[in-house]
Amino acid sequence: MSNKKNCSSDGKDGRNESRNCTQDTDGDDSVDMKRAAEQKIKNYFFQLTDGCGVQGCSNEYCASSGRKQTSKDDAAALALQLFMKKARLCEPLQEKNHKVPAKEVPFLTEKSFLSNLNSCQEEGNYKKLVHNIGVVFSSSESLNKSFLLDSSGKQNMGTNVDIEAVRNMYSALFKTGDSSVENSLINSLVALAPTLEMELRYKAPSNDPNFLNQFVIIMENTMLQSPEYLDQALPSFLKAVALLPVKFQATLVHIWSQFSSKEIRCMVETLQQLITYQVLTGPSATGNMPVQEDEAIVAATKTMKMLYYASILGGNFDQTLNDNHDGATASSDHDDPLVKELKIDMLDCRKPLVKCEEFVNDPLNEQIEVDRDFTYFKNDSQGKFSFLKYNFILSTATKSMGLFYDNRVRMYSERRLTLLYSLVRGQHATPYLRLKVRRDHLIEDALVNLEMTSQDNPADLKKQLYVEFEGEQGIDEGGVSKEFFQLIVEEIFNPDYGMFTFDEATRYCWFNLNSFETDGQFFLIGLVLGLAIYNNVILDVHFPMVVYRKLFGKKGTFEDLKDSHSSLASGLQDLLDYEGDVESEMICNFTIGYTDMFGQSLTKELKENGAEITVTNENRQEFVNLYADFILNKSVERQFKAFKRGFDMVVSESPLKTFFRPDEVELLVSGCQDFDFDALEKSTEYDNGLTEGSTLIRWFWEVVHSFSLEQKKQLLMFTTGSDRIPVGGFSKLRLIIAKNGPDSDRLPTAHTCFNVLLLPEYSSRGKLKERLLKAITHAKGFGLL
Repeated sequence: MSNKKNCSSDGKDGRNESRNCTQDTDGDDSVDMKRAAEQKIKNYFFQLTDGCGVQGCSNEYCASSGRKQTSKDDAAALALQLFMKKARLCEPLQEKNHKVPAKEVPFLTEKSFLSNLNSCQEEGNYKKLVHNIGVVFSSSESLNKSFLLDSSGKQNMGTNVDIEAVRNMYSALFKTGDSSVENSLINSLVALAPTLEMELRYKAPSNDPNFLNQFVIIMENTMLQSPEYLDQALPSFLKAVALLPVKFQATLVHIWSQFSSKEIRCMVETLQQLITYQVLTGPSATGNMPVQEDEAIVAATKTMKMLYYASILGGNFDQTLNDNHDGATASSDHDDPLVKELKIDMLDCRKPLVKCEEFVNDPLNEQIEVDRDFTYFKNDSQGKFSFLKYNFILSTATKSMGLFYDNRVRMYSERRLTLLYSLVRGQHATPYLRLKVRRDHLIEDALVNLEMTSQDNPADLKKQLYVEFEGEQGIDEGGVSKEFFQLIVEEIFNPDYGMFTFDEATRYCWFNLNSFETDGQFFLIGLVLGLAIYNNVILDVHFPMVVYRKLFGKKGTFEDLKDSHSSLASGLQDLLDYEGDVESEMICNFTIGYTDMFGQSLTKELKENGAEITVTNENRQEFVNLYADFILNKSVERQFKAFKRGFDMVVSESPLKTFFRPDEVELLVSGCQDFDFDALEKSTEYDNGLTEGSTLIRWFWEVVHSFSLEQKKQLLMFTTGSDRIPVGGFSKLRLIIAKNGPDSDRLPTAHTCFNVLLLPEYSSRGKLKERLLKAITHAKGFGLL
């Protein structure tokens, strides 16, 4: 049982005015111990930086002993170590380490700060202000009691910190232009951070309901991006932030989610500045350590995750949120404890406060060794940090490399298992997924082969694909597979085939609700899509974004209809915006008309007794939502279920939905749309006597840059087996041009498996253009050239 006692408060006249209250004396002891510990760490810090004042002091950890001057950053870390070891403390400083007397904890309000500031400005000396800032900003207890909303005010933004008061304080403080004032903030943070880190690392954080106030106040500092903070104070502080328990992190996320996009972006930019600074100047820049082991980068990334979720939580969500998932949750971060604590599905946010792309750090992505990071990602037991677990900071190209490694590991694993079974059981098994198809029966052969594999031995789908066209010689090193995918996509998405419709306005394909094709063929195209991703092949597929959202388990909504069926969505939006009386002037009910496969006009009720329910101003939003649901979900439910089943059969065990957002999966499937051939020229390599300055190469690029977009796509198809650009752009496409003998009438040839273009050394630019155009226009099939 805790003992209770009476306590008193100071009256305005300085006398003690008694009052009754209940107070836990055990809690008092705990607070006093904490204050004493904080004071002792500060004493060690000042002993290291300022000394005890005794000239020639014998204490090796005292600046007065003549020891080499210690930086404030190092002193803060060493002070914590000395406290843990109970190292010697000089006598003049020991006297300051007595138990902190029970007295009012100093704190700041906007009023007291401005009063102090005005007084200092009148005196022309900021010494008093510097002292007050140092006292308050170096103490968790003081900082947590500062800038509180008054008791009559309402809590705003989920915190009782008066955010406006804090911002006004920083604004007034930095307008002084006095370096001693700004340095006091830096030095205070350097002193505070190790104490915070110790508390969070070695014991449960304080039960003080205002414990998170200090984090909110410090992150409001608009000067955190300055070099002084980036070098010392900020990295140390972020280490403490990264140690916050999940519940505390979630509280901060909720607080920050109430901020404006500009305010969130400012904090993100601060963290991005620190990460970039560390990447360019830290130990990882010299190759002494990988970026995953740079504590400042790791701490900043962990803190940025909270801002990323705050941006999501504070963004615009689906209006039809209550029924917007198809089965299990679709969150790509379902294993993240913070997501579980926040109870959000990332895909429900249509527009975050800050664009997802702004969380990507390009210098970091260039520095990351993806193979190393992937190893850390797969081996949790090592306790190593992996950016793939914080993939919001990674570019789509970097994540695609992570997926590539995962796919290859699965392929090699299946290959080893196959070889093991063949040795143990004496079976003759192939380590590849072999498909033998006829060009004139491509869909039929692919469907039979893949359907049999999915039923008899679905594990074979995880093997590396090996395609053979009947009657054609050639070893599939990737090029034949690319052609197979391209041909099957051309045929299956041809509107004449009947599986998909094509909208000329949006340039998108959509599932034909009147298709005569069986579920098996929709299953096949889903399987092909999954196999293309798994085998790192880009397809000429044009699906609206809603298809990829549905593959993640989400249902299509009216928001998706704007993208997939723009004309229809525009008409429905006019209905929502109509200012007159919808019921009397529009005269429509809860039904939808469509034509079936036999050309008959049918009517479908959008809800029970829909034909009897008139659309009014009050229920028109419901009508629009149900209309979109029918078009995007119910009318194509059979086709899409089969399609998704085929897709999931390949990718269900891969981290695809963990690494990527739906818009990024579209990039994986269809590639980048930026046909920047200048970038391709810069990234191209040369072989067999050709160089960047060769006459033939100069002619080649002059010819290519004069081509139309369609001719450029044909050139890509001829040299790489695909007319799509890989994720990350042409800089990620390793094209090689090699000389193939002297001048002749032979056409250029290509090894699509390795992206190699072979050019005879043509005698003129005109001849090169004529021969190249003929090759790229008429080439089709292995071995024709």
